[in-house]
Amino acid sequence: MKHLSLEALRSFSAVIELGSMTLAGERMGRSQPAISLQLKKLEQQLGVELLTREGNGFALTTDGDVLFDYAQRMLALNDQAWAQFEPQQVSGKVRLGITSEFASSLLPKVLGQFAQVYPQVTLQVTSALSKDLLSGLGQQFDIILALREQTNKSDVLIQREELVWVGSSALIEQTSLPLVVAPEGCIYRRRAEQSLQRIRQPYRITYTNTDFSGLTAALNSGLGLTVLAKSTVPDNVSVIDTLANGQSLPTPGSVNVIMRLAGGASSAASQLADYLKARI
Repeated sequence: MKHLSLEALRSFSAVIELGSMTLAGERMGRSQPAISLQLKKLEQQLGVELLTREGNGFALTTDGDVLFDYAQRMLALNDQAWAQFEPQQVSGKVRLGITSEFASSLLPKVLGQFAQVYPQVTLQVTSALSKDLLSGLGQQFDIILALREQTNKSDVLIQREELVWVGSSALIEQTSLPLVVAPEGCIYRRRAEQSLQRIRQPYRITYTNTDFSGLTAALNSGLGLTVLAKSTVPDNVSVIDTLANGQSLPTPGSVNVIMRLAGGASSAASQLADYLKARI
């Protein structure tokens, strides 16, 4: 009888989500060669190519895209089945802290799936700046998903995010670039200012807001430019890479999206942390 390994499908999904076999290996607790071997076996089983090299990363083939969709559904059903027959149904409240841009782009689908698997768990989700999430872990939050420039042993790396400049192309004509940013302490703001200072490009802060929807509204209104994680850029906002004089805007680099679980966390919080680690 033909069957696909759920473990191999989970590794395949991790490679796609993280864009790296090495990072997928870290998530799965396996070596990079072991992850590569699992993917090769999947390709041999199915008789198709799942991934192609693209720059420093990977791109899904048409067949890979189809399998990725099946993998997500199969893994979700597997988790639901396990949860259904657990000796004790997980229950309780979990306080999750996350940056506002990822609250709208990264989590809704995953949290919806978690709620179906664990209906007795109440989720309390709060958005805040990464610095406030880190300082509030344990007191205000059981789990946080935050941005970090450097990781440490307490961090579970979820993914690395490329940062890009976004806003109206008309604004690059101005001598002093207008910026819409979060308050001091925001990684995006720090990267934007450092990048412009590096090339001695004048700028000014025209709008400040901690909430992603507020910043998006400011971008749509033409109030200024900003730096965002590439995966969170709204559809109606343009990515900008060149100034009016033809000079390239400095690359703002990348950041790490990490997860931390508070010490002494409940079984419900631990279950959510494991679920998020396997799904995003």
